[in-house]
Amino acid sequence: MNQRVGKDSQLVDRIEPLVYIVDDDPELCESVAWLLDSAGIEGTICHSAQELLDVFDAHRPACIVLDVRMPAMSGIRLQERLNELAPHVVIIFVSAHGDIRMSVDTMKAGAQDFLEKPYDPQKLLDAVQLGIESAEQRFIGQSLADEIVRKIGLLTPREREVLQLVVEGLPSQTIGRRLGMSVKTVDVHRTRIKSKADADSIGTFVRDILRYGVDV
Repeated sequence: MNQRVGKDSQLVDRIEPLVYIVDDDPELCESVAWLLDSAGIEGTICHSAQELLDVFDAHRPACIVLDVRMPAMSGIRLQERLNELAPHVVIIFVSAHGDIRMSVDTMKAGAQDFLEKPYDPQKLLDAVQLGIESAEQRFIGQSLADEIVRKIGLLTPREREVLQLVVEGLPSQTIGRRLGMSVKTVDVHRTRIKSKADADSIGTFVRDILRYGVDV
């Protein structure tokens, strides 16, 4: 599941996703862990939001089975923290006290699913397996977006101005008029941007900027 940014960019190596089970009910945690283990999926049990934060690795894809109501920090509050810390994480909420508004709010905030307790084992297993796949895709997308941001950071302020207008779809002549430079100078900047981006062309770099929603 590797992808490229431009021609010669480094591949994003596949990293095995982690699965966390976060619930203050020890018996439920063990039940979910057993269910996942029966499908060959290893789950890390955490009995509180803080315990998850203490062991969480933001540099790996992750799928989290998360209880909504827990002491100290709720699952919803933990979701907010994780959205800041690692927006690529996939969350599957489970709750015995869920309602439509709560499920809608958590899904709008990026959760993949919201299951009511007692959950159907096969439905939870299906959700986790889908979550693992989604976590890999999100992680790859975030990694590639971070790489694009790094490359944009290599540009001079003038090169960024040119790139911003290229992203808007403007031709060199229009960019030259906007920035008060000759078409030849614009093209020199475009060539330097392509080189620093290590891309096939400035067009492919712009395509990746738009694909991964990166601001110039």
